[in-house]
Amino acid sequence: MQENKIIHQENLRDLSRWSGFVGIITIISGVISAATGLFFFIIGAIPGIIAVIMGMKLRNAKNYADKLLYSSEDKNTEELNLLVDNLTTYFKIQGVLIIVILVFILLSILSTAFFGAAYL
Repeated sequence: MQENKIIHQENLRDLSRWSGFVGIITIISGVISAATGLFFFIIGAIPGIIAVIMGMKLRNAKNYADKLLYSSEDKNTEELNLLVDNLTTYFKIQGVLIIVILVFILLSILSTAFFGAAYL
């Protein structure tokens, strides 16, 4: 049983490290994207703002993973629920963005085929 607890703590440490790192990089790139997007149009800042929100969710997940590592047993359920909630929100946003990108790719392919056929 002790071995499983060590494995879980190591997984939590890895989750904490990587979600912290990816969260910081996502926030930095989101701020840069939002700042450069403002120069073109106000709407150009929206992807950067979404990236900052996603980075903040990852940073929150890192904080809750750290709390799980160093908390007493009675708080584990609450911290675990908050950790999973932040990761769920992150993956929902990421999933919606992937769907939107796939739709745009499909529309681009269809419009290229349509205009290519119309040109011939």
